Parts: sequence; structure tokens; C-alpha cells
Amino acid sequence: MQYCTACQKAIATIVVMDLTNGAVSGSQHVCAACAEQLGIAQPKLPPKFSAEMLEDLLGGLKASKPAAGRPRLEACPGCGMTPTEFRAKGRLGCPRCYEVFRGDLMPLLQRIHESQSHRGRLPARSTSLLPLHEDQALTDLRRRLEDAVRGERYEEAAKLRDDLRRAERGEESPS
Repeated sequence: MQYCTACQKAIATIVVMDLTNGAVSGSQHVCAACAEQLGIAQPKLPPKFSAEMLEDLLGGLKASKPAAGRPRLEACPGCGMTPTEFRAKGRLGCPRCYEVFRGDLMPLLQRIHESQSHRGRLPARSTSLLPLHEDQALTDLRRRLEDAVRGERYEEAAKLRDDLRRAERGEESPS
């Protein structure tokens, strides 16, 4: 544990090394407060987005046009948020903002998610894409499982549940 060489009171958290011809010729241990006073470190400020960072993130919302045929609302009637405030904060103020700023949000969603609509967590594993006989087999297993539960045949229901899970994963039944 080393104390600050400038104030001799606080514990040093920053080491400043003097380099001469690629070799360390001296070093100085300073605390964060002294480093700010000496101009070695930038003062700690809350993180802020620059206008350029927000423009990159939001995909140029400034240049986007409202949808044809509907007038551009200057503020959300629910919370009063304006498009300028949305760009500055990077988030919406209330659920109504999604409808008000829809024209601005759709291109943003397209750019970020490569789609403007939700297709599910695993769209490629949809049961509608299964061959017809497999789809019918799953439906039959589900029906038999419901019947077993209704009839309080719990051992049979547990076996059918396990068979159904294996069939949905595409595994072979161990029987």
C-alpha cells in the first residue's frame, strides 16, 4: 500500500511512469483527487452519450420521415416526450410512445434485429415445419397424456410426458 506522493494522505491508485528511450526513468504514485488536480486523469463524470453515438445507435432518427398519411405528433400525449428527448435519452417514456414514435422505431428495429416482427425464441423448430406424420404423432401423444391425467393414471401420464418431450426434441423413444 503506497501513499500519494503529492498529498501524502490518501492511498495512491494511479501510477505515472516517466519513460526515456523506452525505459522507466521515474515513477509517481498519486490518488485520484490529486491526479485530477494535476491534469493527469479526467474528472469522473456520469457517463453520457454523445450526439454522434446516439445517432449511430438510433440509426439517424433525425432524418427519418413520419409515415405518409398521418400527421407528425410533436409529443407523446401520454408522457409528453418529444422526438428530441427520445434521441437524447435513448429510451421511451411510456407505453404510448411506442405507437407515437412507431415510424421512427421500425427502421431502428430492422437495423438492430434484422426484422420488424417477433418470430419467437426458436422459429426454426416450429411444429408446423415437422413432417405430417410426426406432427400427428405429437398430437396423439398430447391427447393420450391429457386422457391419462384426467383418468388419474399418473404413472402412465409420466411415461407419456417423457415420451412427448423426447419426440419434441427429435430423439428416439427408449422402449
